[in-house]
Amino acid sequence: MALKLRRRLLNVMRGFEAGAGEIGYRMEMGVFDGFTVAYRGGTADESVLKESFSADLFYAGVPEYRPTPRDVVLDVGAHIGTFALLSGKQVLHGRVIAIEASGETYNYLVANVALNKLDNVTALHLALTDKRGSIRLHHDRKNWGHSVMKPLSRRGEEVATASLANVLEDHGVARVDFAKFNCEGAEFPILLMASTATLEQIERMLVLYHCDIAEGYNQGMLRDKLESAGFKLSWRNQEAGSMRGWIYASR
Repeated sequence: MALKLRRRLLNVMRGFEAGAGEIGYRMEMGVFDGFTVAYRGGTADESVLKESFSADLFYAGVPEYRPTPRDVVLDVGAHIGTFALLSGKQVLHGRVIAIEASGETYNYLVANVALNKLDNVTALHLALTDKRGSIRLHHDRKNWGHSVMKPLSRRGEEVATASLANVLEDHGVARVDFAKFNCEGAEFPILLMASTATLEQIERMLVLYHCDIAEGYNQGMLRDKLESAGFKLSWRNQEAGSMRGWIYASR
């Protein structure tokens, strides 16, 4: 474990030295509510940490659901892993599948899983879309907000892709108790192209939708798809003009 962790931290530092993401940051490590976290100091990671663990937004936003020890959680858009770490501690006899598209950020995710010795968390370097293949991940000016849906800057990277069905099948997941989708517009192709049978494997989900990034899509498309798959929907945290917001879908 020590050797693997050292390699992961070296990968983190190499990505750090390559200058991906925000410019001029430094790698930091701290303890937050009992979790040891490697992060990029002086960047948007610090904002993420302020809304994580005891201040977590996602579970607080869906008080109807509380993880139980054997639950399976899917975290799409895992970033440096704060939600995956929190979930991993809460489902100690279950599983967390954490998916992150950015190569540099993925290295932080894997390092953080190792630092916290969470063997029940599986980290995947993927852009979840509607099929297997590869796609351009467009970098935002910060080290979060990267998207496969819209060019956000001149920078980016090529990333392997898979569908929701591919991930569930590849990792032997028959049922997901809770899924969180925070993937900067990719929630539309992921969910709209998923079969009803695939969606029926998920008991409840929190979808952060981004209509401003996913041009040509709207929240009504998600509503129709999810309701047709048997979910009951609740709309939360809608911004002005309803271009962004949350959908909580449950059975």
